[in-house]
Amino acid sequence: MKPEIEKKIEEFNLLEMKLNEMGQQVELIEKQVNEFKSLEMAFDKFQAVGKKTDMFSMIGQDTFIQSELKDNTKILVNIGSKIFVKKTIKETKENIEKRIEKINAIYLEMEKESERILDRLKEIGEEIKIASCS
Repeated sequence: MKPEIEKKIEEFNLLEMKLNEMGQQVELIEKQVNEFKSLEMAFDKFQAVGKKTDMFSMIGQDTFIQSELKDNTKILVNIGSKIFVKKTIKETKENIEKRIEKINAIYLEMEKESERILDRLKEIGEEIKIASCS
């Protein structure tokens, strides 16, 4: 096989791997956005619950304890390094919306990059086809 064709095939394979990796990253992004949206819906349901309502609170992985709701206006939010602060649900939802916007911007950039890679893969495929016919 000609060295130029081998080089094109190698570039094609590398781009294909990059595209697959980007696909996996896109799946993670979509999962994260869905989790944020589920959290927002949970906040809405939580606000609808009245004070003094019996509920189950998570105390560990898949472990809950029966409790009574005293305040449905504030929650503890992890701000990083296992530091928690009290925030209102409204503040937290605004923060989540900002994070979703940032994630969506990253998603759009990845879409553009994927399109560029696909275009280049088509070009290389044609170049390989032409070079192998000659």
